[in-house]
Amino acid sequence: MHHNNYFWWRFFPHKQLTQIYVSAAIRAFAISLISIFVPLYLHKELGFSLEQTIYFFIFYALIFAITTPLAAKFCSKFGVKHSILMSVPLYLLFILLLYFLPTYPIPTMVISAFLGMSLAFYWMGLHLVFKSITNHKHRGEAVGKRVSITISAHMLGPLVGGFLISNYGFKLVFILVSLLMFLSTYFLFLSKEKHVPFHFSVRGLVDKKHLENSLFFVARGVRVAAGGIIWPLFIFVILGSYISLGIVGSVLSGVSAVLIWFMGKYSDRIDKRKIIYWFTFPESLSWFLRSAVTTKVQVFAVTIFGALTYGAEEAPLGALEYDKAKENIAEYFVSREIFICLGRILLLMVVLMTDSLTSGLIFNGIANLAVLLF
Repeated sequence: MHHNNYFWWRFFPHKQLTQIYVSAAIRAFAISLISIFVPLYLHKELGFSLEQTIYFFIFYALIFAITTPLAAKFCSKFGVKHSILMSVPLYLLFILLLYFLPTYPIPTMVISAFLGMSLAFYWMGLHLVFKSITNHKHRGEAVGKRVSITISAHMLGPLVGGFLISNYGFKLVFILVSLLMFLSTYFLFLSKEKHVPFHFSVRGLVDKKHLENSLFFVARGVRVAAGGIIWPLFIFVILGSYISLGIVGSVLSGVSAVLIWFMGKYSDRIDKRKIIYWFTFPESLSWFLRSAVTTKVQVFAVTIFGALTYGAEEAPLGALEYDKAKENIAEYFVSREIFICLGRILLLMVVLMTDSLTSGLIFNGIANLAVLLF
Protein backbone atom coordinates (compact mmCIF):
# COMPACT_ATOMS: atom_id res chain seq x y z
CA MET A 1 0.00 0.00 0.00
CA HIS A 2 2.80 2.36 0.93
CA HIS A 3 4.64 1.45 -2.29
CA ASN A 4 1.56 2.30 -4.38
CA ASN A 5 1.21 5.68 -2.67
CA TYR A 6 4.87 6.44 -3.37
CA PHE A 7 4.42 5.45 -7.03
CA TRP A 8 1.59 7.93 -7.58
CA TRP A 9 3.29 10.62 -5.52
CA ARG A 10 6.16 10.76 -8.05
CA PHE A 11 3.75 12.22 -10.62
CA PHE A 12 2.97 15.28 -8.49
CA PRO A 13 5.14 18.43 -8.70
CA HIS A 14 7.42 18.93 -5.68
CA LYS A 15 8.97 22.32 -6.42
CA GLN A 16 6.89 25.18 -5.09
CA LEU A 17 7.21 27.25 -8.27
CA THR A 18 6.06 24.29 -10.37
CA GLN A 19 3.11 23.77 -8.03
CA ILE A 20 2.13 27.40 -8.60
CA TYR A 21 2.38 26.92 -12.37
CA VAL A 22 0.12 23.84 -12.24
CA SER A 23 -2.38 25.47 -9.89
CA ALA A 24 -2.52 28.63 -12.00
CA ALA A 25 -2.96 26.61 -15.19
CA ILE A 26 -5.91 24.60 -13.83
CA ARG A 27 -7.54 27.74 -12.46
CA ALA A 28 -6.97 29.58 -15.74
CA PHE A 29 -8.56 26.76 -17.72
CA ALA A 30 -11.54 26.70 -15.36
CA ILE A 31 -12.13 30.43 -15.56
CA SER A 32 -11.51 30.56 -19.32
CA LEU A 33 -14.37 28.11 -19.81
CA ILE A 34 -16.74 30.90 -18.85
CA SER A 35 -15.05 34.30 -18.39
CA ILE A 36 -15.08 35.38 -22.03
CA PHE A 37 -18.79 34.52 -22.19
CA VAL A 38 -19.96 36.31 -19.00
CA PRO A 39 -20.54 39.70 -20.68
CA LEU A 40 -22.57 37.92 -23.37
CA TYR A 41 -24.43 35.81 -20.81
CA LEU A 42 -25.66 39.01 -19.19
CA HIS A 43 -26.22 40.97 -22.38
CA LYS A 44 -27.50 38.29 -24.79
CA GLU A 45 -28.85 35.41 -22.71
CA LEU A 46 -30.45 37.42 -19.90
CA GLY A 47 -31.34 40.49 -21.95
CA PHE A 48 -29.41 43.07 -19.93
CA SER A 49 -28.89 46.34 -21.76
CA LEU A 50 -25.33 47.33 -22.64
CA GLU A 51 -25.51 49.97 -19.91
CA GLN A 52 -26.60 47.43 -17.26
CA THR A 53 -23.85 45.03 -18.35
CA ILE A 54 -21.22 47.74 -18.10
CA TYR A 55 -22.42 48.78 -14.63
CA PHE A 56 -22.10 45.16 -13.50
CA PHE A 57 -18.38 45.23 -14.31
CA ILE A 58 -17.86 48.73 -12.92
CA PHE A 59 -19.19 47.59 -9.55
CA TYR A 60 -17.02 44.44 -9.61
CA ALA A 61 -13.92 46.59 -10.23
CA LEU A 62 -14.93 48.91 -7.38
CA ILE A 63 -15.31 46.00 -4.94
CA PHE A 64 -12.03 44.54 -6.22
CA ALA A 65 -10.26 47.80 -5.30
CA ILE A 66 -11.92 48.10 -1.89
CA THR A 67 -11.25 44.47 -0.95
CA THR A 68 -7.57 44.44 -1.98
CA PRO A 69 -6.28 46.11 1.24
CA LEU A 70 -8.34 43.59 3.25
CA ALA A 71 -6.78 40.77 1.24
CA ALA A 72 -3.31 42.12 2.05
CA LYS A 73 -4.17 42.12 5.77
CA PHE A 74 -5.45 38.55 5.38
CA CYS A 75 -2.17 37.49 3.72
CA SER A 76 -0.17 39.01 6.54
CA LYS A 77 -2.16 37.19 9.22
CA PHE A 78 -3.05 33.83 7.65
CA GLY A 79 -0.61 33.39 4.74
CA VAL A 80 -0.57 34.00 1.01
CA LYS A 81 -1.69 30.50 -0.02
CA HIS A 82 -4.67 30.74 2.29
CA SER A 83 -5.60 33.98 0.56
CA ILE A 84 -5.65 32.10 -2.75
CA LEU A 85 -7.70 29.36 -1.11
CA MET A 86 -10.13 31.99 0.21
CA SER A 87 -10.73 33.19 -3.34
CA VAL A 88 -12.23 29.84 -4.41
CA PRO A 89 -15.51 29.79 -2.42
CA LEU A 90 -15.99 33.47 -3.24
CA TYR A 91 -15.67 32.72 -6.96
CA LEU A 92 -17.98 29.72 -6.68
CA LEU A 93 -20.60 31.91 -4.99
CA PHE A 94 -20.27 34.26 -7.96
CA ILE A 95 -20.79 31.35 -10.36
CA LEU A 96 -23.71 29.94 -8.35
CA LEU A 97 -25.56 33.25 -8.10
CA LEU A 98 -24.93 33.94 -11.79
CA TYR A 99 -26.46 30.58 -12.64
CA PHE A 100 -29.59 31.21 -10.53
CA LEU A 101 -30.00 34.79 -11.76
CA PRO A 102 -32.59 33.86 -14.46
CA THR A 103 -34.73 32.12 -11.81
CA TYR A 104 -34.37 34.36 -8.75
CA PRO A 105 -34.25 38.19 -8.57
CA ILE A 106 -30.73 38.34 -7.16
CA PRO A 107 -29.27 41.89 -7.10
CA THR A 108 -26.54 41.98 -9.71
CA MET A 109 -24.40 44.13 -7.41
CA VAL A 110 -24.22 41.20 -4.98
CA ILE A 111 -23.08 38.86 -7.76
CA SER A 112 -20.42 41.24 -9.06
CA ALA A 113 -19.26 41.89 -5.47
CA PHE A 114 -18.37 38.20 -5.00
CA LEU A 115 -16.39 38.29 -8.25
CA GLY A 116 -14.47 41.38 -7.10
CA MET A 117 -13.71 39.91 -3.66
CA SER A 118 -12.56 36.61 -5.16
CA LEU A 119 -10.10 38.23 -7.54
CA ALA A 120 -8.76 40.54 -4.82
CA PHE A 121 -7.86 37.59 -2.56
CA TYR A 122 -6.46 35.54 -5.44
CA TRP A 123 -4.19 38.13 -7.01
CA MET A 124 -2.87 39.50 -3.73
CA GLY A 125 -1.91 36.00 -2.62
CA LEU A 126 -0.40 35.06 -5.98
CA HIS A 127 1.66 38.25 -6.37
CA LEU A 128 3.15 37.96 -2.88
CA VAL A 129 4.02 34.26 -3.11
CA PHE A 130 5.42 34.63 -6.63
CA LYS A 131 7.58 37.59 -5.61
CA SER A 132 8.94 35.70 -2.61
CA ILE A 133 10.06 32.56 -4.50
CA THR A 134 11.55 34.12 -7.67
CA ASN A 135 14.78 36.06 -8.11
CA HIS A 136 15.70 39.05 -10.24
CA LYS A 137 18.13 37.25 -12.57
CA HIS A 138 15.56 34.74 -13.80
CA ARG A 139 12.34 36.62 -13.14
CA GLY A 140 11.66 37.32 -16.82
CA GLU A 141 11.80 33.59 -17.52
CA ALA A 142 9.67 32.79 -14.44
CA VAL A 143 7.01 35.35 -15.37
CA GLY A 144 7.13 34.18 -18.98
CA LYS A 145 6.56 30.56 -17.94
CA ARG A 146 3.73 31.40 -15.55
CA VAL A 147 1.90 33.65 -17.98
CA SER A 148 2.57 31.34 -20.93
CA ILE A 149 1.33 28.25 -19.07
CA THR A 150 -1.71 30.19 -17.89
CA ILE A 151 -2.49 31.46 -21.38
CA SER A 152 -1.97 27.97 -22.81
CA ALA A 153 -4.65 26.78 -20.41
CA HIS A 154 -6.79 29.65 -21.69
CA MET A 155 -6.25 28.40 -25.24
CA LEU A 156 -8.57 25.40 -24.91
CA GLY A 157 -10.96 26.96 -22.40
CA PRO A 158 -12.92 29.30 -24.68
CA LEU A 159 -13.22 26.63 -27.38
CA VAL A 160 -14.40 23.95 -24.93
CA GLY A 161 -16.65 26.45 -23.14
CA GLY A 162 -18.19 27.65 -26.40
CA PHE A 163 -18.89 24.07 -27.48
CA LEU A 164 -20.43 23.09 -24.12
CA ILE A 165 -22.57 26.24 -23.89
CA SER A 166 -23.84 25.83 -27.46
CA ASN A 167 -24.73 22.15 -27.00
CA TYR A 168 -25.53 21.74 -23.30
CA GLY A 169 -26.08 25.25 -21.92
CA PHE A 170 -24.37 27.14 -19.11
CA LYS A 171 -25.29 24.68 -16.32
CA LEU A 172 -22.68 22.04 -17.20
CA VAL A 173 -19.99 24.72 -17.57
CA PHE A 174 -20.80 26.15 -14.12
CA ILE A 175 -20.41 22.68 -12.55
CA LEU A 176 -17.14 21.98 -14.36
CA VAL A 177 -15.66 25.34 -13.35
CA SER A 178 -16.49 24.65 -9.69
CA LEU A 179 -14.73 21.27 -9.67
CA LEU A 180 -11.61 22.58 -11.39
CA MET A 181 -11.30 25.55 -9.02
CA PHE A 182 -11.05 23.22 -6.02
CA LEU A 183 -8.54 21.02 -7.86
CA SER A 184 -6.30 24.05 -8.51
CA THR A 185 -5.97 24.78 -4.79
CA TYR A 186 -5.10 21.15 -4.06
CA PHE A 187 -1.89 21.44 -6.11
CA LEU A 188 -1.05 24.73 -4.41
CA PHE A 189 -1.04 23.07 -0.98
CA LEU A 190 1.18 20.12 -1.93
CA SER A 191 3.89 22.10 -0.11
CA LYS A 192 3.36 23.59 3.32
CA GLU A 193 2.47 27.23 3.77
CA LYS A 194 5.55 29.14 4.92
CA HIS A 195 3.97 32.04 6.71
CA VAL A 196 5.78 35.33 6.09
CA PRO A 197 4.21 38.34 7.84
CA PHE A 198 4.01 41.17 5.32
CA HIS A 199 3.93 44.69 6.67
CA PHE A 200 0.95 46.59 5.36
CA SER A 201 -0.50 49.98 6.18
CA VAL A 202 -3.38 51.70 4.41
CA ARG A 203 -1.67 55.02 5.10
CA GLY A 204 1.33 53.81 3.11
CA LEU A 205 -0.75 53.64 -0.07
CA VAL A 206 -0.47 57.41 -0.54
CA ASP A 207 3.31 57.26 -0.43
CA LYS A 208 4.89 58.99 -3.45
CA LYS A 209 6.82 55.87 -4.47
CA HIS A 210 3.52 54.02 -4.96
CA LEU A 211 2.11 56.85 -7.07
CA GLU A 212 5.02 56.96 -9.51
CA ASN A 213 3.67 54.10 -11.60
CA SER A 214 -0.02 54.92 -11.18
CA LEU A 215 -0.57 55.97 -14.80
CA PHE A 216 1.00 52.75 -16.06
CA PHE A 217 -1.16 50.60 -13.79
CA VAL A 218 -4.29 52.50 -14.82
CA ALA A 219 -3.38 51.74 -18.44
CA ARG A 220 -2.98 48.06 -17.52
CA GLY A 221 -6.50 48.11 -16.09
CA VAL A 222 -7.83 49.72 -19.26
CA ARG A 223 -6.25 46.89 -21.25
CA VAL A 224 -7.75 44.18 -19.00
CA ALA A 225 -11.27 45.60 -19.39
CA ALA A 226 -10.86 46.09 -23.14
CA GLY A 227 -9.71 42.52 -23.72
CA GLY A 228 -12.03 40.77 -21.28
CA ILE A 229 -15.26 42.77 -21.65
CA ILE A 230 -15.37 45.18 -24.60
CA TRP A 231 -13.70 43.03 -27.27
CA PRO A 232 -15.95 39.94 -26.76
CA LEU A 233 -19.08 42.11 -26.86
CA PHE A 234 -17.79 43.93 -29.94
CA ILE A 235 -16.92 40.90 -32.07
CA PHE A 236 -19.83 38.65 -31.08
CA VAL A 237 -22.11 40.68 -33.38
CA ILE A 238 -19.73 39.86 -36.25
CA LEU A 239 -19.04 36.22 -35.34
CA GLY A 240 -22.59 35.34 -34.36
CA SER A 241 -21.88 32.23 -32.25
CA TYR A 242 -20.23 31.14 -29.01
CA ILE A 243 -18.11 28.56 -30.84
CA SER A 244 -16.65 31.20 -33.18
CA LEU A 245 -15.94 33.46 -30.21
CA GLY A 246 -14.26 30.54 -28.46
CA ILE A 247 -12.06 29.90 -31.50
CA VAL A 248 -10.97 33.55 -31.53
CA GLY A 249 -10.11 33.32 -27.82
CA SER A 250 -8.15 30.12 -28.40
CA VAL A 251 -6.18 31.58 -31.34
CA LEU A 252 -5.32 34.65 -29.26
CA SER A 253 -4.16 32.49 -26.36
CA GLY A 254 -2.15 30.05 -28.47
CA VAL A 255 -0.08 32.66 -30.32
CA SER A 256 0.46 34.73 -27.17
CA ALA A 257 1.56 31.74 -25.08
CA VAL A 258 4.37 30.75 -27.44
CA LEU A 259 5.74 34.29 -27.68
CA ILE A 260 5.49 35.02 -23.96
CA TRP A 261 7.46 31.86 -23.11
CA PHE A 262 10.19 32.77 -25.62
CA MET A 263 10.35 36.49 -24.75
CA GLY A 264 10.41 35.71 -21.03
CA LYS A 265 13.72 33.86 -21.41
CA TYR A 266 15.04 36.39 -23.94
CA SER A 267 14.21 39.38 -21.71
CA ASP A 268 16.58 38.13 -18.96
CA ARG A 269 19.51 38.51 -21.37
CA ILE A 270 18.88 42.05 -22.67
CA ASP A 271 17.32 45.29 -21.46
CA LYS A 272 13.64 44.56 -20.85
CA ARG A 273 12.72 48.17 -21.60
CA LYS A 274 14.07 47.87 -25.16
CA ILE A 275 11.63 45.06 -25.88
CA ILE A 276 8.78 47.11 -24.42
CA TYR A 277 9.69 50.15 -26.54
CA TRP A 278 9.86 48.01 -29.70
CA PHE A 279 6.36 46.63 -29.29
CA THR A 280 4.37 49.39 -27.58
CA PHE A 281 3.33 51.20 -30.77
CA PRO A 282 2.44 47.96 -32.65
CA GLU A 283 0.33 46.93 -29.62
CA SER A 284 -1.55 50.25 -29.74
CA LEU A 285 -1.99 49.85 -33.49
CA SER A 286 -3.56 46.43 -32.95
CA TRP A 287 -6.34 48.04 -30.88
CA PHE A 288 -6.95 50.80 -33.42
CA LEU A 289 -7.30 48.07 -36.06
CA ARG A 290 -9.68 46.10 -33.86
CA SER A 291 -12.02 49.06 -33.66
CA ALA A 292 -12.40 48.99 -37.45
CA VAL A 293 -13.11 45.29 -38.09
CA THR A 294 -16.37 44.35 -39.82
CA THR A 295 -15.83 40.78 -41.09
CA LYS A 296 -14.84 37.41 -39.62
CA VAL A 297 -11.59 37.35 -41.62
CA GLN A 298 -10.64 40.76 -40.20
CA VAL A 299 -11.45 39.60 -36.67
CA PHE A 300 -9.07 36.64 -36.97
CA ALA A 301 -6.38 38.75 -38.68
CA VAL A 302 -6.29 41.45 -35.99
CA THR A 303 -6.53 38.77 -33.29
CA ILE A 304 -3.33 37.14 -34.55
CA PHE A 305 -1.59 40.52 -34.92
CA GLY A 306 -2.68 41.55 -31.41
CA ALA A 307 -1.53 38.21 -29.98
CA LEU A 308 1.93 38.77 -31.48
CA THR A 309 2.34 42.28 -30.03
CA TYR A 310 0.87 41.36 -26.64
CA GLY A 311 2.91 38.18 -26.41
CA ALA A 312 6.14 40.01 -27.17
CA GLU A 313 5.89 42.64 -24.43
CA GLU A 314 3.91 40.93 -21.64
CA ALA A 315 6.75 38.92 -20.06
CA PRO A 316 9.27 41.81 -19.76
CA LEU A 317 6.49 44.09 -18.48
CA GLY A 318 5.45 41.56 -15.85
CA ALA A 319 9.05 40.98 -14.76
CA LEU A 320 9.63 44.73 -14.33
CA GLU A 321 6.48 44.96 -12.21
CA TYR A 322 7.86 42.37 -9.79
CA ASP A 323 11.36 43.91 -9.85
CA LYS A 324 9.95 47.24 -8.71
CA ALA A 325 8.36 45.63 -5.63
CA LYS A 326 11.29 46.01 -3.21
CA GLU A 327 10.24 47.54 0.10
CA ASN A 328 6.77 47.11 1.58
CA ILE A 329 5.82 44.81 -1.25
CA ALA A 330 2.30 44.29 0.09
CA GLU A 331 1.64 48.02 -0.18
CA TYR A 332 3.12 48.01 -3.68
CA PHE A 333 0.79 45.27 -4.91
CA VAL A 334 -2.25 46.74 -3.18
CA SER A 335 -1.53 50.06 -4.87
CA ARG A 336 -1.03 48.24 -8.17
CA GLU A 337 -4.37 46.44 -8.00
CA ILE A 338 -6.27 49.56 -6.95
CA PHE A 339 -4.94 51.57 -9.89
CA ILE A 340 -5.63 48.67 -12.27
CA CYS A 341 -9.23 48.64 -11.00
CA LEU A 342 -9.43 52.39 -11.61
CA GLY A 343 -8.28 51.71 -15.17
CA ARG A 344 -11.06 49.18 -15.64
CA ILE A 345 -13.62 51.67 -14.35
CA LEU A 346 -12.20 54.47 -16.51
CA LEU A 347 -12.55 52.47 -19.73
CA LEU A 348 -16.06 51.32 -18.88
CA MET A 349 -17.09 54.90 -18.08
CA VAL A 350 -15.75 55.98 -21.50
CA VAL A 351 -17.93 53.32 -23.14
CA LEU A 352 -20.95 54.44 -21.10
CA MET A 353 -20.49 58.13 -21.89
CA THR A 354 -19.99 57.54 -25.62
CA ASP A 355 -22.46 54.65 -25.83
CA SER A 356 -19.94 52.98 -28.13
CA LEU A 357 -17.84 49.83 -27.81
CA THR A 358 -15.62 51.15 -30.60
CA SER A 359 -14.59 54.14 -28.49
CA GLY A 360 -13.44 51.76 -25.75
CA LEU A 361 -11.11 49.93 -28.14
CA ILE A 362 -9.67 53.19 -29.45
CA PHE A 363 -9.23 54.56 -25.93
CA ASN A 364 -7.30 51.44 -24.95
CA GLY A 365 -4.99 51.93 -27.94
CA ILE A 366 -4.19 55.43 -26.68
CA ALA A 367 -3.89 54.41 -23.01
CA ASN A 368 -1.43 51.65 -23.92
CA LEU A 369 1.19 54.33 -24.70
CA ALA A 370 1.48 54.91 -20.93
CA VAL A 371 3.63 51.77 -20.92
CA LEU A 372 6.47 54.00 -22.14
CA LEU A 373 6.38 55.86 -18.80
CA PHE A 374 6.98 52.73 -16.70
